[in-house]
Amino acid sequence: MDDAIELSLDAFRELPKDSYLLIDIRNEVSYQLGHIDGAVPFHDAAAQADGRILVFYCQYGIESLKTAERSRSRGSQAYSLKGGYAAWLRAQLRAFDREEWERYDRQIILPQIGMRGQEKLKAAGVLLIGAGGLGCPCGMYLAAAGVGRIGIIDHDEVSLSNLNRQVAHRQCGINKAISLKNTLAGINDRIEVTAYPYRFGEEEAAALLDSYDLVIDCTDTADTKFMVNDLCVRYDKPYCYGGVIGFEGQVMTVIPHKTACLRCIFEAPPTGCETCESHGIIGAAAGIIGCVQALEAIKYLTSRDELLTDRMFIFDMLTMTTRTVKFGGIRPGCPVCHAAQI
Repeated sequence: MDDAIELSLDAFRELPKDSYLLIDIRNEVSYQLGHIDGAVPFHDAAAQADGRILVFYCQYGIESLKTAERSRSRGSQAYSLKGGYAAWLRAQLRAFDREEWERYDRQIILPQIGMRGQEKLKAAGVLLIGAGGLGCPCGMYLAAAGVGRIGIIDHDEVSLSNLNRQVAHRQCGINKAISLKNTLAGINDRIEVTAYPYRFGEEEAAALLDSYDLVIDCTDTADTKFMVNDLCVRYDKPYCYGGVIGFEGQVMTVIPHKTACLRCIFEAPPTGCETCESHGIIGAAAGIIGCVQALEAIKYLTSRDELLTDRMFIFDMLTMTTRTVKFGGIRPGCPVCHAAQI
């Protein structure tokens, strides 16, 4: 080996197996959630060094270079793995080409996502019901994250009053589902986007829901939200509820047969419910809640456990205060959950 302190992945692979100790200098959480095969955490390295070559790595090979230099100054034969954990991950990828790797690099290196998580996103399908204030930001971030298939259903057309919050639309008079599809295709041409320019209802629900892994409720009326809830529970389709009015929004995720649904909490749609048209809305509030829904979708699709199930996240964006209301699971008297379980 030469004196260069950076060791390429190819050169590293040529080292005799027992001649080196591979050391992960990232934090413990990152190590536990994903590391290079055979690597030991930094705090265990001293006890295992035993005169071997020390090969350090971090996320991108920057901090590990400094660590290798310090180790050399103390007399060790030390190297830094060039490109770090990210370079190793890239070499493992089979489902993505170089352009895709570079596009998703910043999330692939997250231990909570990783290579396997990105593959799950690419293989997944999400249906957005509603292409308005929630559907626009939610769809845009799902497309950017690399969700492989996105369906959008909305019967409405873009109007001038929509443009203060429905940020994916540029032209009035066009169907919202088609408009959002065009925007998402421009964000990421590696994904498949399908527009359904009609009203979501019971007649087409079974076939439509069966085509996707997760539903995002981006509708804007209480009656429609309860219909989405009832149909998703009936057809055993996980979904993420979102609502926003004025400066306040809420998000909850429902896993049918396992967690509380909307009727477990509210039983029936409230009468005289305020709408954006009657009460008003600030566009950024819709953007924040739509983004939270996108995060819930990404966590669900990558098999994360930290979902908003059996609890509702409520955000008052005027006072910038949040609260999470917890529920006791499926309500014994819930007619929807009970019927779905029979």
